[in-house]
Amino acid sequence: MIARRPGWSGIAALIADARHRRRAYAVGALLLALLIFFPQPHVARAKLLPQDNSGMGLGSMLNALGGQAQGLAAMLGGSKQQIDMYLAVARSSEVADQVIAELKLVGSGGYASATAAHRALARKTDVHSLTGGMIEVKVRTHNPREAERLARAYADAISDRIVALGQDRADRKRRIITERFREAAGRVAKSETALNEFRRRNRLAEPQAELGAALSVRAGLEARLQAKQVELATLQKFQGPENPQLLAVQSEVASLRTQISRSARPESGPAAPNVAGLGEVSGEYLDLYRDYRFAQAMYEVYARSSEEVAVETLVGETGANVQMLEAPRLDTDRKLNIPAVALLALLMLAALFTEVYAPATAIRLFAPRPSDAAA
Repeated sequence: MIARRPGWSGIAALIADARHRRRAYAVGALLLALLIFFPQPHVARAKLLPQDNSGMGLGSMLNALGGQAQGLAAMLGGSKQQIDMYLAVARSSEVADQVIAELKLVGSGGYASATAAHRALARKTDVHSLTGGMIEVKVRTHNPREAERLARAYADAISDRIVALGQDRADRKRRIITERFREAAGRVAKSETALNEFRRRNRLAEPQAELGAALSVRAGLEARLQAKQVELATLQKFQGPENPQLLAVQSEVASLRTQISRSARPESGPAAPNVAGLGEVSGEYLDLYRDYRFAQAMYEVYARSSEEVAVETLVGETGANVQMLEAPRLDTDRKLNIPAVALLALLMLAALFTEVYAPATAIRLFAPRPSDAAA
């Protein structure tokens, strides 16, 4: 006679038996307790600190040299970089690709494809930020050497990627500033030539000083005229029309009036223009002088900017903008298998429910079916 395999009725009978059920709970709990500690997981960590180059950047340099063009400094990239940007770089696919290529994870002895390698790295690796702008790489595997190798490879890849991005940014800034510096130098030369030509054409050494001197001369003439007019009025009261002193004062008054009226008409003498002439050319001179000063200020700003970009380029080439705070190493404390801990907790909850809660509340979880009872 052929024996039948136990069906659902046999399994239900085993589950309904409290002794078998409790033995199953005990065996499962023992196995999960062993799986919590074996195989032993290992965690490797590495801590990086991306350096902020704003301390040697354009903004601080302009502050040290006079604090000009703060808005231009921010536009050219002197503002502080956020840790979120560095974290995005550390989690990018380019970093993972470099790790896969460096450790040769795809191919013989590794994963079947790059996609499978990316998935495995995503499960084993966690990159997050810490307080103080630090980036921590955490690798969790059951092989201590593999964990340490992955952490080291990730730290090197993140550092190389950040340095490459910094060099690219410095190269673009250098190209822009070099072009603008060349244009600023040409603008300075052009405005200085126009200003010198204006001075030669109008025979002016320093229009502001000459205009002030001309105004002083005219003010002196007007003061002398007023004094002579008072003296003339006094002489006319007490002297006759033929008095020599009266005639001399009248001649001086006429001469002063002639000089003042001549200064009111724009004229250019052999030495320099008079007051009226200086008043007419002063507006054009101020426009030219303002253009010259602006061009000179922009030239100085771009000269300082070129020095700042040279420093940033040197820093990027040396790789000093990423500091390794903690080299990749394994944690000294013993780690637990988290999935086994979760399964053990679920098993304990199931045992408490079926063996304690259900009997206490008269819940019949494993009542036999009528057909099984009849059989």
